[in-house]
Amino acid sequence: MHKTNPKIKNKLDYLLNILVLLLIILFNRTNLLYAANINWVEVSKTQAGIQYLDIDSIDIKGKGIIEVTTKYLKIDTNESRKIEENIYIMKINCMTNKFKDISVNGKKNLSAKWEEPNGDKLLDDVISDSCENV
Repeated sequence: MHKTNPKIKNKLDYLLNILVLLLIILFNRTNLLYAANINWVEVSKTQAGIQYLDIDSIDIKGKGIIEVTTKYLKIDTNESRKIEENIYIMKINCMTNKFKDISVNGKKNLSAKWEEPNGDKLLDDVISDSCENV
């Protein structure tokens, strides 16, 4: 049986650990690639804000239900400048024109309930644009 020098074995173990660490770092960087795939399209604009849709995020969930990523920029009406930005993941029922925000700024909303847009132009436009692209 071949006997391995303990110093060589320690160096090989060290190199193997470094290699594994490097592979983990490299494969973990895939999240950066997904962020580059966002394709924001302006859907609607009012004095109070601008609504965007990531056209590439539309995902059909079945039975008229889709999931989309949207961005809302709140605008200071006095100074016409952006004062807040929120990213939403919404489920939309294209048959009833109802929606629910299942995530806001990366935080899941487990208690989201289906809502009517109630005449909100930005929401109405997101729903109609999202559903027509399905």
